[in-house]
Amino acid sequence: MSKAPLPANEAERLAALYRLEILDTPAEERFDRITRIAAELFDVPISYVALLDGDRQWFKSSCGLNVSETPRDVSFCSYTINENQPLVIPDAQADERFRDLPIVTGDPHIRFYAGCPLAVPKQLNVGTLCVADNKPREFDDSKTALLQCLATLAQDQLNLVDVVKLQQQVLAGRRTVERANNELAVRNEFIAKALGCYITDEIAAQILESPDGLTLGGDRRKVTILMSDLRGFTPLSEEHSPERVVETLNRYLGTMIDIINKHNGMIDAFIGDAILVVFGVPLAKDNDAERAVACAVEMQLAMESVNRENESHGLPAIQMGVGINTGEVIAGNIGSEKRMKYSVIGSPVNLAARIESLTLGGQILISRSTHQEVKDVVRTDGALRVKLKGVTGPVMIYDIGGIAGDHDLHLEESAGSSIFRDEFVGE
Repeated sequence: MSKAPLPANEAERLAALYRLEILDTPAEERFDRITRIAAELFDVPISYVALLDGDRQWFKSSCGLNVSETPRDVSFCSYTINENQPLVIPDAQADERFRDLPIVTGDPHIRFYAGCPLAVPKQLNVGTLCVADNKPREFDDSKTALLQCLATLAQDQLNLVDVVKLQQQVLAGRRTVERANNELAVRNEFIAKALGCYITDEIAAQILESPDGLTLGGDRRKVTILMSDLRGFTPLSEEHSPERVVETLNRYLGTMIDIINKHNGMIDAFIGDAILVVFGVPLAKDNDAERAVACAVEMQLAMESVNRENESHGLPAIQMGVGINTGEVIAGNIGSEKRMKYSVIGSPVNLAARIESLTLGGQILISRSTHQEVKDVVRTDGALRVKLKGVTGPVMIYDIGGIAGDHDLHLEESAGSSIFRDEFVGE
């Protein structure tokens, strides 16, 4: 008995076989059907599909055999996998390669064998489709061709294992991607919602959609800055518990935030009970100044409902002053890579704060630069030239009582603040 040589591509062949993950698996009708057809078609008692790993011949399907595996070295198939065409042995006892095989000399006493290699992609023979008999037989070319046809069916089933595995991997990959996308969507929704508590939806979208959204630095932008501050809040803080003070502040801020969002303002910061709002970032519009003034008027009008709510809780009424200025600032991410904030920097911001500091409760004061943008649609109740700390030269400010046009919002007519009554100066 001679030993069959190993195929030249043995390592690659074994790797392909193991990738199928079909060794030592339960019987499958698709393979059993082929071995039954082979046994009937060729009128033989034995038919099988064998897979050859490193040291054994394992039967995926068989008819007429009572064993599940045999050593590879004592098998006909160890020779067949070296071939690219069927191997036919009319009488094993007459062939010196096989006459001493245990399956020839002992049970099941095989004399006739015909086997066809089963290949997977790259022409790697991983197994065989075989028919056998315990008596010698002739096997002409037509029968050999039929055996090859059946072997093609068996080979297709082996290759289908790879296809099914690939499909399963693709489906698993899709499910993984879908889960990841769902988790990412939930995460992004959470991040956007969390960011929305601190910045506008536009900035949140910019940060989430573009890696550049988190780049430090900024650019020059013409914006309108609104600064609001409460009057009488310090005494309230001293006379009431911190819990009630926070409740009052949150009620006020909640109302103001809704109005600011309605007019598409960007809340830059809460500074105690003050609010810094910017119109014109991240997206500039032609009516930034107009929206800022309309927002201020609606904020003042809303103080009536805020105070009604305060009084229903036994809290005193509060008043708000608003200052507005228009100018060129640097808008962008300020801070460090670890902690940053989208903000605006420049003297126009300081001027808005200075103007706001001149207001009385219920008043809206705007700078000349803002007035130039909105003079055709606002009701101006007075004007005054003032000297402000940190500002070179006098500054013209205007007392706004309402805005017409699309907004049509007006405060009650009044005699104006004391500084306007005492020192009114026209342009």
